[in-house]
Amino acid sequence: MNADVRLFTFATVPVVACLAFAPVGAQSARQQAEQELAKKSVSTLQACSLITRADVKKATGQDPLVDPESAGQGGWICNVGTGELKVYSGANSWESWESTRKAFKKEKEPVTPVSGFGERAYFFYPVPDNAYQGDVAFLVAKSGNHTLALSLDAPTGKPAQSMRPALESLMKTILSRLP
Repeated sequence: MNADVRLFTFATVPVVACLAFAPVGAQSARQQAEQELAKKSVSTLQACSLITRADVKKATGQDPLVDPESAGQGGWICNVGTGELKVYSGANSWESWESTRKAFKKEKEPVTPVSGFGERAYFFYPVPDNAYQGDVAFLVAKSGNHTLALSLDAPTGKPAQSMRPALESLMKTILSRLP
């Protein structure tokens, strides 16, 4: 997986490492990631309070090999190896998530609506920008004043859509923990 996808998903290594190892040509992606992390008051919840390493292992069948690591101002992002959870809170939480998609130039990519995960829920499979990026799958859901963007990296050689059952299982667990 290349630096652009790592910066978008923050799923495989700490954000600082992603920024340090991003190729020179990824300057705009690096700047986008820095702006994303610097957002203030994105969430009133710490994302790592909603997801554990055991949760990711149970949903995916594979140990993510790292414990949850908080990122972003106030801990609104939680990295768990091959997975990441972003929590946006407040009356404009949905708009904040959509702003993130737009910042990464993924707002025109198709979404697949899904029921059972709250208002406006959808799957999102961003097309890799080049041959070095891996496939990533998202399940985005709105529950009350929170919008949750959960992502999982697809194993090498498998399409992003193969992560749908794992995303569904993991999102159910996360939603059950919302206050």
